[in-house]
Amino acid sequence: MSKQINSTDYKLTCFHDGDCPICNIEIRAMKKLDKHNNIDWVDISTDKFKLEQAGLSYEQAMDKMHVINQQNNTTYSGVQGFLLVWELLPYYRRLAVIIKKVPFAIPILNVFYSLFARYRLVLTGKSKKNR
Repeated sequence: MSKQINSTDYKLTCFHDGDCPICNIEIRAMKKLDKHNNIDWVDISTDKFKLEQAGLSYEQAMDKMHVINQQNNTTYSGVQGFLLVWELLPYYRRLAVIIKKVPFAIPILNVFYSLFARYRLVLTGKSKKNR
């Protein structure tokens, strides 16, 4: 479990890589749908303080997306984190329901997400040295 973040107005805190062009496309789309500001969108490339508050290292956050449920102070990562975020967003919430109901969908998506997360820097022309 992670340390408490002082953002009680938010239901979730979502840590994402603001230096990743692919990630930014998805995050921008989700931010536009977050009309009720339920999610504190934290760019790990610019906000190291919130990472520290959450008990996450930069390396952990770079390995995969992390989401903290502010109601129970529990941290989720990868596909489980995405599903939490999607459940709060129009259109995406339908996708979350489908994914949760389809047998083996979450483990399969975890494999694909892990591959993406591992190779996204290469795919975007970035390197860990540039960070």
